[in-house]
Amino acid sequence: MEKNKNKSILSLLLTIIFLTACSSPATVSPTEPQPIETQAPQATPTEIVTELPATSEGGGTPAAGEGLCANAYYPVHEGATWSYKSTGGPTGEYSFTDTITLVREDGFTLSSQFGDLTRTQEWACKPEGLVALQLGGTSAATLNSENIQLNLEVKNVSGVTYPSQINVGDQWQHNLDFEGKMTVANQEGSATGNAQTNFNALGNESVTVPAGTFDALKIQIDTTLNINVSVQALSVPVKFSGSYTYWFVKDVGWVKASGTGSVSGTSFSETIELQSYNIP
Repeated sequence: MEKNKNKSILSLLLTIIFLTACSSPATVSPTEPQPIETQAPQATPTEIVTELPATSEGGGTPAAGEGLCANAYYPVHEGATWSYKSTGGPTGEYSFTDTITLVREDGFTLSSQFGDLTRTQEWACKPEGLVALQLGGTSAATLNSENIQLNLEVKNVSGVTYPSQINVGDQWQHNLDFEGKMTVANQEGSATGNAQTNFNALGNESVTVPAGTFDALKIQIDTTLNINVSVQALSVPVKFSGSYTYWFVKDVGWVKASGTGSVSGTSFSETIELQSYNIP
């Protein structure tokens, strides 16, 4: 009976974590990123990538600007900020601000501020596009609450998050595997999992949010995240699935996301809108 009670408590705690972590593209994580190992080696200060992104010839939207980090639908500029507000989600109304805090020739750091809590996420810039190296929105680093800490290290990353050019009708995928440790009320356990995200460029339309009215590209983003946490011989699987439509605007970024999701059988719907932005 005590074992079943503990398992129920752990399952509830994990559900709360993932309702918080996965219901938006920018989620709570630590102030410092965890070590990352990807399938493709990243450039180092002594090994600088110089190949430029592919440009469009007769189709698709070419990347704006110069360098590997140039992207038409996600402008990578140090100091760029986007402020969002979420309504209808499982954790209630909340706001957050994304800021690109550091840009390198082969990547950048994205920081998200939720009140007093900060989450950072590392990205790679490649000829094929921008690649999230951590759960991104969903967090591959540390999720902290009063009695819960989840530390995950990404082991493999494949695919691309935002291609250097996108045609209507294009489909692509981004995947990663992770493992690490979780502490619940001072009890440490292990955690393993994987995340798969499928993208589908649907078409163009006008969208209005508090930040303005824009001509946008609609992209369907379907995410499945599986994680298994073992604490004191208790093994608890948690699954998150979500289907969101995002509206991306050239030279601005994403301005709206709306969709539904489910975490361990608990369903929710959510809309996130851009309130304001500043791109240097």
